[in-house]
Amino acid sequence: MPETLAAADSSAVPVSPAATPTPRPRRWAWWLLAIVGLVVGLVLVAQHFLDPWLKQKLEQQVAAQTNGQYRLQVGELRTNLWQRAVRLRHLRLRPAAQVADTLPRVRLDAARLHITGVGLLALLRKGVVPIDSLVLDSLRIEVLALARKPTKNANKPLHERLPLRVAGVAVGYFGLLHTQANYRPNGQPTAQFRQANLSARDLEISATSAADSQRVGYAAAWELQLRQTQALVAGHSLALRGLQLSTANKSLTIDSLRIAPSGSRQAQNPSVSLALPRLRLTGFETAPLQHHRRFRADSVLFDSPQLAVTPPAAPAAKQAPTAARWLRQLDLGHFAVRNGQLRVTGIAEAPIIRGIELTAASLRYDSVAASDVRRVLFAKSWNVALGKSQATVAAHPVTLESLRFSTAAGTFSLRSLRVRPPAAGQGQPGGVRLDLVLPSLALTGLDAMALQHQGRFQAAALLVNEPKLTFTPPKQAPPPVWKMLAPMLRRSDLGQLRVRGADLRIGGLRHSPEVFGLNLTGNSIRIDSLSALAPARIAYARSWQGRSGRVTAPFDPPYYRASSQQMYLDTDAKTFRFDNMALTPKYSAVNMNLRKGYQAPAITIRVAALAFEGLDFAELVRHTNFRVAKVTALRPLVRIASDGRGPINPNWSKVSPEEMRKLPMIVDVRRLDIQGGNLYSTYRSPLTPITGTMSINRFNGSFYNLSNDRQRQTVATPLTGHATTYLQNLCRLDAQVSMYLLDPKGRHRVWGAFGPGPFAMLNSMTVPTRLVKFKSGDVRRMRFDLRADRQGVTGTTWTEYANLQMTLLSYQDEAEEVKKSLFSRVKSKVVNVVVIRDQNPRKRGELVTGEMTSTREPRFSVFTLWRQGIVSGLFHNVGVPQKIAQKLSESKDEAPLPK
Repeated sequence: MPETLAAADSSAVPVSPAATPTPRPRRWAWWLLAIVGLVVGLVLVAQHFLDPWLKQKLEQQVAAQTNGQYRLQVGELRTNLWQRAVRLRHLRLRPAAQVADTLPRVRLDAARLHITGVGLLALLRKGVVPIDSLVLDSLRIEVLALARKPTKNANKPLHERLPLRVAGVAVGYFGLLHTQANYRPNGQPTAQFRQANLSARDLEISATSAADSQRVGYAAAWELQLRQTQALVAGHSLALRGLQLSTANKSLTIDSLRIAPSGSRQAQNPSVSLALPRLRLTGFETAPLQHHRRFRADSVLFDSPQLAVTPPAAPAAKQAPTAARWLRQLDLGHFAVRNGQLRVTGIAEAPIIRGIELTAASLRYDSVAASDVRRVLFAKSWNVALGKSQATVAAHPVTLESLRFSTAAGTFSLRSLRVRPPAAGQGQPGGVRLDLVLPSLALTGLDAMALQHQGRFQAAALLVNEPKLTFTPPKQAPPPVWKMLAPMLRRSDLGQLRVRGADLRIGGLRHSPEVFGLNLTGNSIRIDSLSALAPARIAYARSWQGRSGRVTAPFDPPYYRASSQQMYLDTDAKTFRFDNMALTPKYSAVNMNLRKGYQAPAITIRVAALAFEGLDFAELVRHTNFRVAKVTALRPLVRIASDGRGPINPNWSKVSPEEMRKLPMIVDVRRLDIQGGNLYSTYRSPLTPITGTMSINRFNGSFYNLSNDRQRQTVATPLTGHATTYLQNLCRLDAQVSMYLLDPKGRHRVWGAFGPGPFAMLNSMTVPTRLVKFKSGDVRRMRFDLRADRQGVTGTTWTEYANLQMTLLSYQDEAEEVKKSLFSRVKSKVVNVVVIRDQNPRKRGELVTGEMTSTREPRFSVFTLWRQGIVSGLFHNVGVPQKIAQKLSESKDEAPLPK
């Protein structure tokens, strides 16, 4: 039966293979919805109570962390758990009346603080908490005082001091917007800025990011905008219009920075005044600066900076920390200063430099670059340009129109340099004095790298153009040039020095020269201790060539002035030449006597050319010894004006052979030639006011071995010479001389012959000065041979003459003329009959000789001694007794000075 029922049932209800069974309702979905709804309800309920709790908890946490010394007030706090965001408004932080030394005293007000995208799970796990953004807007900070003592955790990095002991905080965007700050302690420094916007991208405060060398301050990039900043630091006020920093763009821009002294300045403190319209820094890499103390940038530009500095009166006892403590390396691709100005006050130099244009390529500062011989002052190249500038150097005011310097091109130039001498009462007493006008100076081929690293000045050429220099040397002789340069330069090498169109005046000396239109060229100049003694160098150079215009110098000042219209020198050719030389007296003969107080002639000398050949310049420069192969005086003209009224010169004459021994230097002239010389002498005796005249014309002579060198001047090799000339341009004179210049007794010999000529040629001198007239007489020949020394002169004369008659004259003051008087006629007759022999050989055919005997007056020159000898010999030869002839030769005029 059961089986039947089963079968029946199965047959009664047919089963279709395509039919599906009806599903039951899904009750788990309803449960899920219920759970979600419950959670949402719980969240809504929790959020309703969470915001006040968090607000209260935050305020309590600040109070607890500061031990009640700070109070935080939050006007509004809203959380959004779905957005994982917290928004706070109207935050206010205030300090208590008393704050611990470890805490700063700060007032803070913020309009808004928005935190979004907080990683709650990471927060619960104490990991690195991600935050999408953290923005603090409209913040106002007022710092009343800084902490006076550090806290225990002050030396720990920020990521080790995070709240809730989280491993870190990763903020996608951090913003500190519209921020104002004031730092106002009781004293300096103080600071404030009206607006700052600071933002960061990918800011992660963690140990990992702290070790990341690509990050700056835990962030991948920072942006800073600063406006209207003011500060008061170390007695200086600072004002900054704007600053923009972008680590992503690697740029820093500063607009209108001004620094000025504020209040009274103390002498021990420096003073700085700066106006910087703009500073632009590009390619600025901040990460190496933070992690490795390496400052790197592509370029930095200081635009129109104006800097004034007053250094402290005395250097500080403690030195400032070196740059290496905070900067290991500085690397700039391009450094530039445009249109700058620098002024330094409070020091004697007081420099003012305008128009500064400064550029440097590949500037690198570190220990390696300091020793890199391929760099100059840490850069591969420098270009410097200065505008109008001024300073005071060693009490000398200095002004400069412009300066240019390029290490790459190796050039240095100056324009319009002016150096003025110190004012009265200024400068070191007895020190050097300069008065210089220099239109331009150009230096080429300068090796700046050798100058810095080797202490060696090396350049190809230096051109000094048209300098006007008045130089007064110091009273104490300075050391050699190489010694003066030694503290700065080990060696100096200059290929060529050219001075063009210079005017040079040397003052402070008894014989101060003046040189005009000087053109000078020095080749292969080397200055060091070795070259100073090198025999092949002359004044440190291999050779010198020069020419000039007028050269003047006082001689026996203030009575004479020497001059030359042209001067030439060539050390290679060993030649030195003066053209159109002159020695000109300042006073007439009578005024010479009046000013000196004794008889002193007024001598005028003119020489067409004075040439030196074979001159040893090296010996002259190094030891002041004058050695020359040949000296030629071309067409010398000498005029001597004398006045016999006044006492004799009390000083011994320097024109004497024995004076050569007293010279402080060696004078060695192998040959002296005098060509075409003429001498004109005028003399006003006390007897008459009429001036007598005498001339020696057409003088040509050669003299050999004019030397005081003991190796060359010996008894066997004395000075020798021969000359021909014409007395009164009528009577020929042939003379020779032999003179041992080192003989302390001054012994020497002169011999020669006069003639033919009339005795009357002497009347132009004898009539007005001796009142003696040669009425008649002719000299056929007069030979003489004299020997002289310091005591006097001796010798013999052989005079051949005929028809000699003399007339003695007198001077009548009333008529102011020289004429015969009755008494003079009688004396003349007696002299001609009794004393004077009218011819020689005598009537018996005997040639009578004359004896030269005359005592030397050391106050007269050796030429006067020769004249005395010839006069005494001649008088004795014509019949005057020897004693009388000697007395006549030694006669000298002496009378009161004219009034």
